[in-house]
Amino acid sequence: MASVAAQLPTAVLRRGCHSLHAVDEDNLRYPVVLVHGYAGTDGVWSAARRALRDAGFGHIVCLNYNSFSSDPADVAVELSHRALQAMRATQAPGVHLVGHSLGGLLIRRALADNLTLAGSAATVVTIASPHRGAPLARIAPGRCARVIQPVAAAWPHPDPSVRRARWLAYYTDGDRIVPTTSARLDDAGSRAINVLIPRSGHLTICRDPRLIRSLVHELIRTEAAVPSPSCVVAA
Repeated sequence: MASVAAQLPTAVLRRGCHSLHAVDEDNLRYPVVLVHGYAGTDGVWSAARRALRDAGFGHIVCLNYNSFSSDPADVAVELSHRALQAMRATQAPGVHLVGHSLGGLLIRRALADNLTLAGSAATVVTIASPHRGAPLARIAPGRCARVIQPVAAAWPHPDPSVRRARWLAYYTDGDRIVPTTSARLDDAGSRAINVLIPRSGHLTICRDPRLIRSLVHELIRTEAAVPSPSCVVAA
């Protein structure tokens, strides 16, 4: 929780949505859009960004937003805009979408609302996302917190007729904020690959070397169109 407290001044004072771009002229792969979680900042992606760039992902977008004052629907619209803009800039045939915690729900909302994005997403990755809610969200402030509450966190998946993305849901048995059963995507409609990162935490999972190795591997696997098992444990 100390890490969350350290981020609060930046997270509270931020206005509107903006994004940070890391663009490498030697980009070899699809663009990647990273979306942080509730009360978070793009700092949660520092280790993942380095690993992705080392693997040839030269166009990375980090979406930043104020989770206390923003309307989640507005953030989802901006997310769609940035993702499609990245595809146009790179002329790539797809885009990878990666969200931590609330960020995973915002990606789901963007895909459900924007059929163009739903048909363009190559990989959709959620990391410790409360797909079935998180009990602590009942006492959290802001409109974004409302969609994390157990009664509200049930946004639909995109229409299967336009969805082509591979879905991965990373979760950990050491998460004290989002229950394991909530972070997994077990419903048949998602066709998700659930990946366990043992003994990690809700925030530390994003910097866990096992997650980062798996994430890079799976995004490359998507671009190579290699089938994956439905449930794995990251080593």
